[in-house]
Amino acid sequence: MSSRSSCCSVLPFSVTGPRFAAVSLISVGQSYPSYRFGLSFQPGKRIGDARKSHSRLWVSCLRDTKASVVTGNSWDKLILNSDTPVLVEFYASWYGPCNVVHRVIEEIAIGYSGKLKCFVLDADCDPQVAENYEIKAVPVVLLFKNGVKRESVMGTMPKEFYMAAIERVLAS
Repeated sequence: MSSRSSCCSVLPFSVTGPRFAAVSLISVGQSYPSYRFGLSFQPGKRIGDARKSHSRLWVSCLRDTKASVVTGNSWDKLILNSDTPVLVEFYASWYGPCNVVHRVIEEIAIGYSGKLKCFVLDADCDPQVAENYEIKAVPVVLLFKNGVKRESVMGTMPKEFYMAAIERVLAS
């Protein structure tokens, strides 16, 4: 069983003047490397007083994840040059269904340990990689073998959909 704990916060706040957000992370006996944080900002509509608007800031974190983070800079090394089949979850930290898929991918990463490497890529932070694979919406899971995309699963699906695609890739 994974020791991952997750938290999600939505912080409404008012903004006057230029829009900005500051995030402060405070560790109490914990180290940061085991955390993955997502931060999204949604400008709000002006209500009443034209100088004020109400916006939302989403902060999410996952701890002790089994799926490693991949970025555009590490894509070739970790995905295309891998000797082991690879699963990549394209997600957006602000979109709830991506969190559902991520929990499934965490379970799969544990179950297929040694046979399959699992990674996550924030499509908002690395839009070029998502564009290269024609990803228009998230969540999307791509499966690679020998650097070639072999399968894709779009949307939030039951775990069995992902497992069936994985088994097809492993058998090929």
